[in-house]
Amino acid sequence: MTRLPPVELGEYKSIRIPARAPTSADLRLAEQLEGRDLAPRISVKWLANSEVEITTYSWVGVVRFSQLDIHVVPKLVGGAVGVLKMLEYAAGISLLKRINSDRPLPANGKDLFDLICMLLAEETKALVRDGVLRDYRPVDEAIEVVRGRIRYRDQYLRRYGQLQPLECHYDEYDSDTPDNQLIMAALSAARKGVQDLDVRASLMRLESLMVEVCEPPTVEPAWYEQVIQYGRRNTRYRPAHQLSLLVLRATALDNIYDTSAGSVSSFMLNMNTIFERFVSRLAEESLQGSDLSVERQASLRAVIQDDVTGRSYGTLRPDLVVRHGPSGRCVPIDIKYKLYDRKKVSTGDIYQLFLYAYALGADNAHRQAGLIYPAAKAESGPVLSIKPFAAPTAARILGEGLDVTAALKAIGSNDTAQLYRDVRLIIERVTGLDAAKVVVSA
Repeated sequence: MTRLPPVELGEYKSIRIPARAPTSADLRLAEQLEGRDLAPRISVKWLANSEVEITTYSWVGVVRFSQLDIHVVPKLVGGAVGVLKMLEYAAGISLLKRINSDRPLPANGKDLFDLICMLLAEETKALVRDGVLRDYRPVDEAIEVVRGRIRYRDQYLRRYGQLQPLECHYDEYDSDTPDNQLIMAALSAARKGVQDLDVRASLMRLESLMVEVCEPPTVEPAWYEQVIQYGRRNTRYRPAHQLSLLVLRATALDNIYDTSAGSVSSFMLNMNTIFERFVSRLAEESLQGSDLSVERQASLRAVIQDDVTGRSYGTLRPDLVVRHGPSGRCVPIDIKYKLYDRKKVSTGDIYQLFLYAYALGADNAHRQAGLIYPAAKAESGPVLSIKPFAAPTAARILGEGLDVTAALKAIGSNDTAQLYRDVRLIIERVTGLDAAKVVVSA
């Protein structure tokens, strides 16, 4: 059956288009993407009038249904390449150095998944060319001759009265390590969903090489993040690992196969998380040498208490807490990837920010919270206050828009002095704190 033309949308958009009836696989994938307990990645609803209603949020990427591809393009940050620039700055690594200027990007750089897969293939090629990492790993195995040491307890329980095989424990020196296993797992996941034929061919060749090197025990990103520690020997793996984790996290939803309609799949990244990490590092870099310091995701456990038990009832975790060294004041900042340069701040975010302001503010004069969001140009945002009847202002929220495109341009040209000054001013405005002793460094 002929596929419908691809649909391209920006973040926080909604459209209706003509569409054929969905397959059961389409409906299951749409339900997974909509989510129940978590915020939706994208909402896709087939209507009774032979239309489909598509609503996008802060997630970007591509969703492939049996007859329709939906591309959610990150227009607020300048497209897919802008997303990768934010990721590499936030992680402190280089992801885009492998892009060949003579080779066109997959789908002209609009398909974020194919672009990430292309970069993963290029990074893996470089690792294979330079030689994959080998290391010792513990092995427990029943073998015919003694190697390492005999596991006497296992030999007694499993092989009582037998001379062979022998339960042995030994160290094997090979390339079947978590560093290589993570890349192998990502290559396999990427190859199943990539559309660009050249990129798919590269992934298949690399997968056939890596299958001889290692065997991934899992596709869970959290396992690899826990067991992999970086040092001198494996630091060159970091870019490939970051790309691999992106692939595994974003393809975590089950790929569903319907024999009547073909495969359906999704690859989506949460721009809220990416923007938060990007702004957090910008804040840290900008406040170096000043009287202000930044703490990410500080847990405030003693704020909400159960009066009966006296124990902490819940934990608050602002995106940033800015601390002023001389005075000891703390002001929370929330980072939201939302269109607050075009619309009002949502009620839920207002409640959250005022709670943060009350939690960290010592008195009415110092109960303040900041809000930073992406904008087409740097601008001052809303200033909101709680004013009880016949009482002074009790708390205040100040918002500021960050021009992400301009920030990425400054970072790309290594001309960050003015950018850091601008970010310091943003933080000073939304917190009411003075950075003071700033040492400017490019």
